[in-house]
Amino acid sequence: MADKYYCNACAGKRNHSILAEHKYRHDIDDGYGDLWVEYEYLTIQCAGCDNISFLKRSLFSEDIYPISEHEDHAHWDETIYPSPLYRSKPDWFDDLPDETLQQLFEEVYKSLAAETHFLATFGSRTILDRLIVLTVGDQGNFYKGIKALQDCGKLSDHEKEILEPTLEAGHAAAHRGYVASSDQLSTILDTIEGLVHRLLVLPARSEALGDAVPSRGKGKKPKSTASVPTISDKIMAAKSDMKNLIDQVTHYLKGLGDDVKEVPQKHYVAFKRNRNFASLQLKVKNKVIVLYLNIDPDNVEIEEGFTRDVRAIGHYGTGHLEVLIRSEEELGKSKPLILKSYEES
Repeated sequence: MADKYYCNACAGKRNHSILAEHKYRHDIDDGYGDLWVEYEYLTIQCAGCDNISFLKRSLFSEDIYPISEHEDHAHWDETIYPSPLYRSKPDWFDDLPDETLQQLFEEVYKSLAAETHFLATFGSRTILDRLIVLTVGDQGNFYKGIKALQDCGKLSDHEKEILEPTLEAGHAAAHRGYVASSDQLSTILDTIEGLVHRLLVLPARSEALGDAVPSRGKGKKPKSTASVPTISDKIMAAKSDMKNLIDQVTHYLKGLGDDVKEVPQKHYVAFKRNRNFASLQLKVKNKVIVLYLNIDPDNVEIEEGFTRDVRAIGHYGTGHLEVLIRSEEELGKSKPLILKSYEES
């Protein structure tokens, strides 16, 4: 038997073969003895990619009706596990520089899979709220945030026109009980994903690419690289004095308390308590360690070349205050800031 079912790996309906099955019939005692429900539990495998799913089917005797003189139609109720993901994560999802934003996107995608369109519509609006906070800070309300994006050149008038139906859909979901359809949600997420990719992912990827491109030099033949280097690649490639400084920074971060967890990511290393209090990156060419701390830059005296407000700048990791460490002296200067971020996280 080969029937078409949705495959999450292929992201579409594909032929499936049955690996295992269990069937039984339940007779319903209604005084006449002619009602029943038939159940089937199937382990199925996609013919396209070999992905395995579980299928539950049920047929009520009253759901069989004739469609011609010699043919009946049986309407089976079917549920497939895991639930179909009608929208896959974008290929840049793992490069999102904010864990909260990742969680919001994942919950919206799950809402789509569960066909809870109200939650998906409202969640899309929440993603925009979070994007505003990450790029221009908390502006007090949603529409002031959109204006701030325009004022700093991050959102053009044309993009605002494209975004407005998405804004209104989220507002209507929150205040008027509006529920978008599947097609409308697809349009909403196309718009939001495009904006998030441009404002947060591309700047961080561009910065990482800068580290990957070899410097000019006479007689030097640049090495080709298959991909942008990860944080592990950068640490391994660092010279001994840089590695020694990285060790000192890491030792201090981990030594702040027994509750500190070191969580390596693709492009940075997160140090967390209840939440991230420091995200460590490397700028190999500039021989500098970059820390993003969970501190409000408004409460810090910004020192050019040492600290920077990055609330409106896309970067990997979480934290609104950037700290640059090039020496043991700068590590010493950064310790009170690191400690403050740890204590407030």
